[in-house]
Amino acid sequence: MLPMWRVLCLYAVAVTYSAIRYVVFAPKNLEHLPVFVVNKGVSMAAAFCFALAFWVQWRGRRSGADAQPAARLWFRAGLVGVFLHVPMSLAILTGNYFPEFFHESGRMSFRGEAVFLFGALTVGGMYLLTRQDWSPGQRWGLSLATMAVLFTHTLFMGLSRGLNINASHAYLPPMWLLSLIGIGLGLAFVVTDRPKAAAAPQ
Repeated sequence: MLPMWRVLCLYAVAVTYSAIRYVVFAPKNLEHLPVFVVNKGVSMAAAFCFALAFWVQWRGRRSGADAQPAARLWFRAGLVGVFLHVPMSLAILTGNYFPEFFHESGRMSFRGEAVFLFGALTVGGMYLLTRQDWSPGQRWGLSLATMAVLFTHTLFMGLSRGLNINASHAYLPPMWLLSLIGIGLGLAFVVTDRPKAAAAPQ
């Protein structure tokens, strides 16, 4: 069984990275620490939890070890991040926080709508993956589809927000880019892990 402290450390590191990027070098953002900044760290940690879940499962299948307990823990840790990320995102969904998601008229832009469409599809996929009545092949396909829409959700976030690597961001890579890399790796593990008795973490 995976020690819980590893999950806690991942979330702590992600939130700390977010605080450094958005607050330490830009103290004016301190007022956004409770939700905006923490939300970014939580979402990135959740993405890496899912990637780690599929990596652990992929590695276990190749070594012959029983990796399901650890894979399930990483997957469920990612679900916790999703459950936190969704309400925090909705709470600050305004043009002041996300001007790149809205037109001057106040209506949401195409990219903004795409972000939330694929985000909603990801939540639906994660919920379905927690169900028990899937065949191994169906679970593998659902895992692939869910990671693909999560990748698309994050990609549209990046297309909307841009790189924004400058002094006020400590010249650190944006969190959507790091998340996209992690999700891409997780997606690669799913693609290459299609044994006859596939079983996604649940």
